[in-house]
Amino acid sequence: MTMTKTRTRSAERIEFLDGLLVTAIENYGYGWFLVHEYEGEGADAYAVIEPEDEPGTKHRVDIDTMAKGLGVIRRAVMRETERDGEVLHNAETGERLYMGRALRKDILDADRTNGDEGDIDVVGALAVLECALFGQVVYA
Repeated sequence: MTMTKTRTRSAERIEFLDGLLVTAIENYGYGWFLVHEYEGEGADAYAVIEPEDEPGTKHRVDIDTMAKGLGVIRRAVMRETERDGEVLHNAETGERLYMGRALRKDILDADRTNGDEGDIDVVGALAVLECALFGQVVYA
């Protein structure tokens, strides 16, 4: 089970990350996981999830998890592929991110402004969660 330690953040940042976590967990059927626990709000919010295609594998996710996913997306780099031309890749692993530029722009605008600009819907929130856990979008 993945565990992280919460950093000191502004109230606005905590509210933004909490909203992102809530959007991913309360995905109204768009998700790819079962929820075993879901508690709290703000800096203390967390959920324990289990991918439906990986029974027994559980991840504890919280606002630090969402911040990690935003970091993966923020640091992504463009690389040329033979099949699709230039696409986003994880800067650390080199793996393809499987995220379009428009979605990334909306996520980064929201990330930069704590949600005042950009737009992160359930698809974007799940992409952030997947980037945090897997380094790329897996279940698009």
